[in-house]
Amino acid sequence: MSKQNGRRKFTKTLTFKVLCGLVVLFLLGLCYNIIVAEDDVSMSEEEQEEEQQRKADMDTIDIVGDYLWPRMKPSRQDMMTDEEKAKEKEDAKDKQDKADHEAKSSDASSGEAPMAAPAPPVTPAPAPDPTTKPSSPTIEKMNAPRVEKIE
Repeated sequence: MSKQNGRRKFTKTLTFKVLCGLVVLFLLGLCYNIIVAEDDVSMSEEEQEEEQQRKADMDTIDIVGDYLWPRMKPSRQDMMTDEEKAKEKEDAKDKQDKADHEAKSSDASSGEAPMAAPAPPVTPAPAPDPTTKPSSPTIEKMNAPRVEKIE
């Protein structure tokens, strides 16, 4: 049996194979860190200035774009369908009717004559500047026609 152990080399043992596996894993980890560390290299002053210049250019483009096309983002009203707009108008009308009804009932219960509410202040609409041109023609939207049965 001692002859069999003598013929068996250290490179064939389980311990050697485990050690080789650990060394391979260590080397792979080292290579990975070197590759990743290249990306994290601190930038020189010239590179930082170039990056700041690129960011400033992008900000300038954004500002010019906002100036040229101020209303590129759709408003909430533009995104609503006709049914939703009609429902919103009806809700506003219902709230106004309830407020008027409550005001009348409170006036009737107090026994005093109802006083006229002060008129809201009238603010004149600013006149459009004749030197500016509209970006696109405006289209007036009409309410959807309603079908009523005739008896």
